[in-house]
Amino acid sequence: MLRVRAVSGPAAARVGDAVTYRVSAFSEANPDPRDSSKVSWLVKGADGASLGSFSRQGPVLQLTVPDSWAGQDAIVMPYMASPSASVSVRTAVTRRAPQRPAGAPRTVQVVREQNRFYASVDSEPRFYLGSDVRYGQRRGLMNSANPPGPRYRAEDYEPAHGDWAWYLLPTITCESKGHFTCLNTYDTAAFTFGHIQLGAHTPQDNFVLFFREALAQPAAAEYFPDLTVSNGRIHRRTQTGSLTPLESAQSTTGLMNCFNATPHSVDDREAERAARLVDWSIRYQAMRDLQVAFAVREQQRKLRVHAARLPLDGASDKLCLVVLDILHQGRGKYTTIANALRAGDPFDALLGIGAATYAERIATLRAGIRDLEVRGNVGQKVYDAAAGGFVVPVGV
Repeated sequence: MLRVRAVSGPAAARVGDAVTYRVSAFSEANPDPRDSSKVSWLVKGADGASLGSFSRQGPVLQLTVPDSWAGQDAIVMPYMASPSASVSVRTAVTRRAPQRPAGAPRTVQVVREQNRFYASVDSEPRFYLGSDVRYGQRRGLMNSANPPGPRYRAEDYEPAHGDWAWYLLPTITCESKGHFTCLNTYDTAAFTFGHIQLGAHTPQDNFVLFFREALAQPAAAEYFPDLTVSNGRIHRRTQTGSLTPLESAQSTTGLMNCFNATPHSVDDREAERAARLVDWSIRYQAMRDLQVAFAVREQQRKLRVHAARLPLDGASDKLCLVVLDILHQGRGKYTTIANALRAGDPFDALLGIGAATYAERIATLRAGIRDLEVRGNVGQKVYDAAAGGFVVPVGV
């Protein structure tokens, strides 16, 4: 079988540059062009995030460096069967002075290859969007195997959010493995997005609240020029300029349909809307920062709500993190959680909730909290219900 042995390409480039990468050596000296034409290319960032995918492009890859690669080391890997960093070239990408009008709407093209969807924004190199998967009678997109773009790093957000940057990490790892662009559209939430996975099906909560804040960002006009927030609610602008509400205190049906109107199939509009949020989160640090800030505020708020119904006053931070994860995923109710908190080993009792169905998630959660204990990020504080936060116990 023909294999790629070496590749050449620029060591540095700027956004907007036309660049060329070539396979400089194969496992055979003069391969049959019918075989070498099957070379595919994968581009990843230094953190492992996918930056672009080019199926059966051949031994030469020519592209214009997209804005979304700015500040990254692009690792370009040609391959026949599977990519390897051992056969790659690394390009340090810098940004040019902006030439695109601020706020100009972006164009999105979606391409389907069998059950996989790819998207290109403003004719830039495409990225993997997700695969068409079945869930019961429903179908939708899922990209959990390899979401594009940067991942969450708690140390990056500790200066802004303190301990909560670490407190969020186990649940974020369970939900998305840290990917800011993690996506699914296959279940009854219709659309779930982000590093902590916010569903669009709950009024006054989760994705609805997050997306209201996102639409207040300057870049919102680039990605969703037809959507706006009016009187505290998300609306769509019609062609006549009137506003149609997409959500209320009782329902998010309009917003769910905006992102996924066909629960039994994946259509181009569903993929295009998903691609806009994915690209927004890849391209703009502010969008990733909003995900983190929103998740911190919401988990803090929800912990205060849970503490009014559960015996959490004086509970260790590690117990509270398990409670938050249980209720975020919805694998247990207050009565079950309260009983577990009163057990001889409340940590194990809490982790036992839903274990028959969610063993893998619970194992990931346990390991994540254990790692934080070893680091000293968890296990030092308890929850103070009156203060609404975590404190070092008196006398410690």
